[in-house]
Amino acid sequence: MREYFHADSSIYKRRLKRTLITVLVPLAAICMFCTATIIFNMRSDGDKEFALLMLYIIMGCVALGITTCFAGAYIVDKKQRRHARFTYFDILPKGLIFSRYAGEHILYGKRTVYRKLCYIPFSGLEDIQRTPKTSPHDITFIGDIHEYLLPSDSLGYHINEDGDLLFDHPELNERFFELRTKLVISEDFGNTKLMEAAVRYYLEQFRNAPEKKPFNIADYVAQKSKKPLRTSNPLLEAPSFDRKW
Repeated sequence: MREYFHADSSIYKRRLKRTLITVLVPLAAICMFCTATIIFNMRSDGDKEFALLMLYIIMGCVALGITTCFAGAYIVDKKQRRHARFTYFDILPKGLIFSRYAGEHILYGKRTVYRKLCYIPFSGLEDIQRTPKTSPHDITFIGDIHEYLLPSDSLGYHINEDGDLLFDHPELNERFFELRTKLVISEDFGNTKLMEAAVRYYLEQFRNAPEKKPFNIADYVAQKSKKPLRTSNPLLEAPSFDRKW
């Protein structure tokens, strides 16, 4: 059963493809219309100024199409790299982590990347909702949710020997988060069927886990056996066969 889910970055390529079709097809139609108009005005009695206007329109459409292609490719490549690194879903021994890229800025030459991070402890998870027929890529979690929106470098965490999540900055364990009751994950991981099955599996394991016994050092340290008392007279230590009939 999987415990870690990477972001599905292919969605941005599909969105770029739809955007280019939406933009380039009308521009191509305009260029074809303008080209036909220019050809019809190539006659000696044609309107040369109108044909020149059509030529300018073609040049504008081509420039717009090229700009759209380059800008779209740059944005998609950046989103793919950022989400591949910062967007993920992690199943921990006692809860769930959802991390998502939330933008960035450059200040004084230093780039700062922000993440939205949500922690859902299993103890506070009330329900998992998913409608595979209408929204197979969406999944909803209802319960006690801690939501953080901070620089990515500040959201490091580790798991202690008891399976509890502890942030590298201890103050984040108690504050700097907003309490939510609902988290909707949409489109970030493709089809969420496997994710739902994994969450339910580990949630059931958490609920059915045996109660941890309190630590007792006597269970790990053997007691020293007491030596029998002895005397300096070996005759007293010898076995006796007197039955006193």
